[in-house]
Amino acid sequence: MEQAIAQNTRLIPARSVVAAPQSGSYLVFTALCFNMVLCFISTLGHIHMSNAVVIVCEMTILTAGLCVIRRLISDQAVRVSGVMAAFLIGLRFINPSLDLKILHDIAIMYIFYELGTLATAQEGSRVLWIAMAIVVPIGLFEALFPTQFGAMFDVWSYYVDKGVISTSTINYSHTTAFISGSRGGQETRTFLPSLLGPARFSSVFLEPVSMGNFSVIAFAWCLSTRIGSWQMRGILVVLAGACAVLGDSRFAFACWSLMLVFRISPFWRSGFAVFCLPLLAMLGLLVVGSLHELPGIVPAIVIDDFSGRLLFSGRLLDYWGLPQWFGLQASQVYTSDTGYAYVINNLGLPLTLFLLGIFAFHRPKTTEAMSMKAMIAVYMAASLCIGANMFTIKTAAICWFLYGAANVTPRALGRDTPQQFQK
Repeated sequence: MEQAIAQNTRLIPARSVVAAPQSGSYLVFTALCFNMVLCFISTLGHIHMSNAVVIVCEMTILTAGLCVIRRLISDQAVRVSGVMAAFLIGLRFINPSLDLKILHDIAIMYIFYELGTLATAQEGSRVLWIAMAIVVPIGLFEALFPTQFGAMFDVWSYYVDKGVISTSTINYSHTTAFISGSRGGQETRTFLPSLLGPARFSSVFLEPVSMGNFSVIAFAWCLSTRIGSWQMRGILVVLAGACAVLGDSRFAFACWSLMLVFRISPFWRSGFAVFCLPLLAMLGLLVVGSLHELPGIVPAIVIDDFSGRLLFSGRLLDYWGLPQWFGLQASQVYTSDTGYAYVINNLGLPLTLFLLGIFAFHRPKTTEAMSMKAMIAVYMAASLCIGANMFTIKTAAICWFLYGAANVTPRALGRDTPQQFQK
């Protein structure tokens, strides 16, 4: 793989090498913000934004990214992708409920990782700082002026148009925010409840879960790299914390704690440990599900909070038979609220383990990338316990771009020997 990249880069003109990281950065910002732009147009222009419009936008971003990295795609990647696509299409004839969107989710990871390898760690840091400069001010504007923000961005109607929220769903919060945009009932905010009330703010992401995930990704970068002064890195950590507080993301700070523990342990350098992390999390869910098994009762979310979703995930995995584990039969219950079930029921357990192995045992070229891979494994293991939101392009794009950028050595792409482009 490394030799193939080296051979390909010798054929890339100097102008292309300069343009590639910029193209990757622009695509990351587009992925970050396009949903907010569509919501703005939908709200003020009264234009119906169906899910098809969002799909077209995402496919355009991925096609553009694929065009940029076309010289980096190895024969091995083409063969693996072709076999995997053929396998899943064939599996869909057996299980018509299989969601081929999983191919789109995997494509986001691969394309933006490769885009990151065309940049540098410094470019990755710049992209994260710019993203933070977009996310935090808009989040503060949403918190300080919720009425004005709602008048410009009717998030509820936007997600109803997309089909994410049913038209029959009652908007108990009586706001334009997403369905999870406030702590309802007796539940209150965990962070600054007296100051911010029950609202959870989402900034450009439009829904608070992605706000928390963005905070986790930024913290992972801060743990993995040493770019800039310690004061600037400290400011970046504070801004990441501000994102978690604005989104009232308890998951974010829990994930921060897990990342810290794993980073100071000796296991973060081990590919085997990275491989085992998601499997141990899934095994833990299975144990919880079996201990709280309700025979004959189809699993459902009883209490829609962090512990309630964990219990639902465990019960669903425990409720499955072998056909569901191998993707041969649809899950008896929807899997969008539990990431492990979504991945396994659409890929099958063998293919899931194969792809996890590719990620875990890939040898990074830099210590920064090795750490970033370990932090992504922690994020993956925790996030998939409660949902599949880590696959959304809004946060997945910058996550995998940063991992790719961290994996670039100083001599990558010949940046220190520009004379080679003249030969």
